[in-house]
Amino acid sequence: MHLPTTLLTFATLASHTLSVPAHPCTAARRISIANQIPAAYNQQDLGASAAGFAAVPFADDCVTSLYADGLPGIPVAVTGNTTRGFALTTRQVFSQVTGQYVDFPANGTTDIVTNVTLGALHAIALPVTFYANVYLDFNLTTCEIGAVRAFAKIPTEVLGILLDNPDISDVSLVS
Repeated sequence: MHLPTTLLTFATLASHTLSVPAHPCTAARRISIANQIPAAYNQQDLGASAAGFAAVPFADDCVTSLYADGLPGIPVAVTGNTTRGFALTTRQVFSQVTGQYVDFPANGTTDIVTNVTLGALHAIALPVTFYANVYLDFNLTTCEIGAVRAFAKIPTEVLGILLDNPDISDVSLVS
């Protein structure tokens, strides 16, 4: 009987199959995942936004940090769930979020280049827009987002007039 050899072969094949991700974390997949974020922000219904953010594969230990106008980063969420909560909360003051995507395959980072227009509950758009680069750092094995780093220039536009705010990192504190 060849049972031990057959079991060993099956066990070897199973371990190789289980160690290969079902969907490789390609640039196209990362961009597709990144596209879900502005789409979730732009949902009119809060439940649809929540479902959209729930579908984004944030890692359990995902840290989200904001960097405004050159200031040091401020962590606003320290888990995947708090990242989703932060997104759901901030969408209450955004009336529109755009997205263009740049992927950096060498390190698994995808950048959402976005303009965010402020507004109240998607009902009242305020004439204030800010520009941001939102970097999503992916784990290339699991294709989960391990970190979100949002670099924002606040505000970029008020009443349709483009602003050129000074970046605090450009200001010399020594005279």
